[in-house]
Amino acid sequence: MKKLSIGIQTFSKLLKENCVYVDKTKIIHQMITSGTTYFLARPRRFGKSLLISTLAEIFSGNRDLFSGLDIDSLPYDWQKHPVVMISFAGISYATPHELERGIKVYLQDIAKQHHIALKEDLTPGETLKTLVMQLAETAPVALLIDEYDYAILQHIHHPEMADAIRETLKSFYGVIKDLDPYLKFVFLTGVSKFPKTSIFSGLNNLDDITFDATYNTLLGYTKAEIITYFEEYLTKTAEYNSCSVDQLLEQMKEWYDGYQFAKQKNTAKIYNPFSVLLLFKKGEFANYWFETGTPTFLVNVLKCYHYPMQEFESIEATESELGRFEIRNIPLKTLLFQTGYLAIRTYNATTKNYVLGYANKETVDSLSTLILSAMTSLPENQFNTFDTATRNVSDVEYKEI
Repeated sequence: MKKLSIGIQTFSKLLKENCVYVDKTKIIHQMITSGTTYFLARPRRFGKSLLISTLAEIFSGNRDLFSGLDIDSLPYDWQKHPVVMISFAGISYATPHELERGIKVYLQDIAKQHHIALKEDLTPGETLKTLVMQLAETAPVALLIDEYDYAILQHIHHPEMADAIRETLKSFYGVIKDLDPYLKFVFLTGVSKFPKTSIFSGLNNLDDITFDATYNTLLGYTKAEIITYFEEYLTKTAEYNSCSVDQLLEQMKEWYDGYQFAKQKNTAKIYNPFSVLLLFKKGEFANYWFETGTPTFLVNVLKCYHYPMQEFESIEATESELGRFEIRNIPLKTLLFQTGYLAIRTYNATTKNYVLGYANKETVDSLSTLILSAMTSLPENQFNTFDTATRNVSDVEYKEI
């Protein structure tokens, strides 16, 4: 019985430790063979970092890792490309100066791995440009950026600092367009969707696939994938709960299903992958994603801006509203959609608006606690829901099933 990949965000480590991998490589193959520069926004703990790691292995030419997966049987040249993979969650962000220094140190470490010496008096953008140009002497470079917005979001409740951080990142990302001759592939991902002119000015070839039906199932699990890849865990969990597998699947649908990222009526619904894994690990239904995945910036914003209380079922929003995240003007529905608490329910073709609502039972319970706690200043333990907010995954005491 394969292991569950809880907390593992590295593709090679997932395979080495014999974990279940839900094969997304057919969709990944379509992406990397039909375009070169992409942006994708998804909520936390939906598998963005694992996707970045998987892309890194593909562009590194490590075909052996993909033996038996869909991409191994599809036409692809498996040419080896240098990879620059940056995760902003691992870079200091306290001030613009610290962020600049952190980016440079991060890139210098990558350069050392390739035996490249970079000057220390360069700006972060110049450092990236120099690194990519030197790496491209062997082959065009794959540039993969995870948590592109992390530093801004950590300061979102302090607009002046958030603006300063954004300007630092805007300058850094601004060099990517001029690096086009040296790049094979560019992929950026994060939680929020800041306007292109706000962060990526000049990157007019950036293909935003956030609401693209083709990539709706790129992250997260479908019901079919759960049945295919977790058959043994379904049986074991059903036995633990004294129910049939079909009954268990119905409960899982109620608790963790309901996400979609496209307007089409026939779009497949997505299960929260993190909560599904913890259900199989612990054997019991609970608000796992909320407990371990609620971003600090969301709590801070709710407390700072004092949004009015409202009902979150059947809220209409334009695609522009869902895709715009302004530092000084963040509509509550945009904030809750981009962080995964609200989901697309339907699309109103008459008004051309998306209709949002609670994704599932987990988000209903979690959002009630989050909103009430943040807006009323009452302690969370006064609400009849799962203990929330800031505990880490490692703090959860798992009960093996």
